Amino acid sequence: MVKDIYYVYNNEAIASCLFLSILQKVESLDIPRACLVLPFLLDDRTVSRLEKKGEMDLEDFVSQQPNIFVTFNKRFLALLPVAINSLMLLSKSGQILIGDHIRAKSNLSLEAMEMGDRFQKLVGITPRFLTLIEKYPTDQLYKILNVRL
Repeated sequence: MVKDIYYVYNNEAIASCLFLSILQKVESLDIPRACLVLPFLLDDRTVSRLEKKGEMDLEDFVSQQPNIFVTFNKRFLALLPVAINSLMLLSKSGQILIGDHIRAKSNLSLEAMEMGDRFQKLVGITPRFLTLIEKYPTDQLYKILNVRL
């Protein structure tokens, strides 16, 4: 039952919109890095901490929130199918191009759409999230976040 509730709360619809929102802010995103977006941004505790924290690097952010990041790998594995499905839906619908990197194909503006409070909150913290991860190569992000496949 808990897994069903988690899926209803974190599904392909919100994930697809979140990916499009991110691709409006960055030119491209590599696929392994894209797989880190959902377990980070679809966790309410992480979002809440990200809203409250000022500028800091990812290592400090993670070390100051050990209770949140101890379950990051579990969230990563649970949301990996959602990430893949979302990216495939966006690709099949012509919204993104998937190659070595993921790129937005169109200039769809999500800001004009009413997507709900949760999504607006996620869009609001996306720049802070991108700043938090931008200086790290993807393989180092996986190490910092203790992702094990």
